[in-house]
Amino acid sequence: MKEWIGLGKEGDLYDIQYNGQTTEMLGVYLYDYPEFSGAEKQYDEWAVSGRKGCLVGKDTGKNNLKISCTFGILSPEFMQNIRRLKQWLSGTGELILSDSPEVYYRVNKIDYGSLERELRRYGRFSVTFNCMPFEYLQEGKKAYPADEVRYNPYSLCSPVYQITGEGKCTLTVNGNRMTADVAGDLMIDTDRMMAYKKDGTVRNTTVSGDYDSLMLNPGENTVSITAGFSLMVIPNWGYDI
Repeated sequence: MKEWIGLGKEGDLYDIQYNGQTTEMLGVYLYDYPEFSGAEKQYDEWAVSGRKGCLVGKDTGKNNLKISCTFGILSPEFMQNIRRLKQWLSGTGELILSDSPEVYYRVNKIDYGSLERELRRYGRFSVTFNCMPFEYLQEGKKAYPADEVRYNPYSLCSPVYQITGEGKCTLTVNGNRMTADVAGDLMIDTDRMMAYKKDGTVRNTTVSGDYDSLMLNPGENTVSITAGFSLMVIPNWGYDI
C-alpha cells in the first residue's frame, strides 16, 4: 500500500483544497501527485486537395487544463467515504494545491474516473478537474484603487471593475471606452462578459462597449473613470499555462 506523499519536510503532507475543504478534513489522502494535461492552443485547420498536411489558420484559444488526482481511502466505512468524496468533489469552484498556495485554479466541472477496491477497507478513487487554462493569484482577488493595478507584472488578465455613483459615466482602459448608467453600484466583469450590481442583479443593458478591450495588458496600462464616480478594480492577476 502506498504511503502518504510528502513535500520533503517531516509531517508536511501534500494535499489539495477544493472550495475550502481538504482531503485531510475528509479522512482520505492523495495516492500520488496530481497529473496535468491539456491547456493546448487551438488553431483553425483545413485540408487542401493534393497538398501534404493541413493549413493552419488563426489561434482560436486554448482547451481546458485538466488536473487528475487519485485519492486513497482506508476506512471500515469505505463506500460512505466515497459518497462523501463525490459530494465534496462536485460542481464548480476553486482548487488549490498545497505546494503552490499562492495560486488557485477555477474548476468548470469534475469528471469521475475509476474506483479500484483492493481490500474491503482500502481502495482508490480518481477524478479529473477541468479548469480554466490559467493560474490565478490569490492576491488578484482583492479590490484595488485603479492606480494600484495600472502596472500588470503578469499575463493578460480579465479584471472586474467596481463603479460607485449615480448617473452616466465612461470607463476608459488603454484608450478603450465603455459607457455605463450606474444606479448606486455596478460591476463590469470582463471575464464573464457581464454587468451586474453587487447583489447579483444583471445590468447588461446599462453598458455599451467591448468587454475584451478592457483587459489589463502585461506591463503599463491606463485606467480612468468619469469624475464624480469611484472606481475599484479586482485585477484577477495570474499566469497563462
